[in-house]
Amino acid sequence: MMKTYGPLITFTSDFGTNDGYTGSVKGVIHNIFPQAQIVDICHQIEPWNVASGAWIIASAYKYFPKGTIHIVVVDPQVGSSQKRILVQGESELFIAPDNGILSLVMKEQASWKAYELNKKEYWLPYVSNTFHTRDIFAPVAAHIAAGASPSEVGTEIAVQSLHYLENQEVCTTGGIVSGRVVHVDRFGNLITNIPNDKVKPKSSCFLDDLKVGSVNNTYSSVTEGMAVAFPASHGFLEIAIHQGRANEILKAKVGSQVALEPPQKDQ
Repeated sequence: MMKTYGPLITFTSDFGTNDGYTGSVKGVIHNIFPQAQIVDICHQIEPWNVASGAWIIASAYKYFPKGTIHIVVVDPQVGSSQKRILVQGESELFIAPDNGILSLVMKEQASWKAYELNKKEYWLPYVSNTFHTRDIFAPVAAHIAAGASPSEVGTEIAVQSLHYLENQEVCTTGGIVSGRVVHVDRFGNLITNIPNDKVKPKSSCFLDDLKVGSVNNTYSSVTEGMAVAFPASHGFLEIAIHQGRANEILKAKVGSQVALEPPQKDQ
């Protein structure tokens, strides 16, 4: 039996909400499939920050029902020769540029199928070189929600051929867990790619070789203005300043290196 997807479609981008870009994408979807239910995950991703977009969709998609279609776009190379792809997971679909924005999502499941979106009959009649989200991704998502299959809207390609973000691996060497900052939220908190299951209580946390403290439970585990690291609700290690902006105070950004050293035996 063929899997069915929709009518729920999520939309994640760096478009912001000051212009008509997000609205026009939704208009295309509703024009093709009026029954679509569109949920905005986030449109305030830092412009062109693919790594941040990768973290946002990875932290959110698992809370949506089976059959959800996710449009995910941070695309500094729009209009280039990079592929436009559809990735099929165990119970959801992702439509995105092939620039690594699905790297973190694809680490969470073992079985994936990938398709290059090359069936132009499922696109808008006119395709702008600078707005593939509206002219390709939106109509493809709508057609799938209306009943089209992934193999109808694209040609299957090897998952191994997809582009993956570099330097996103979490490594453990001699008990030290190493990762990176992948997102800075609106509070200035530093979100890392180190999953909670690798975070041991009382481990020493280092940010670009600066010790910021020991792993604790929450923001209020330390006094106001102090740094704290803890396993956060989104599933990854977070570094914060209690009632302060960690990115500014600690001079950190996306890509900053993070390390956890295991607690000493007398701790």
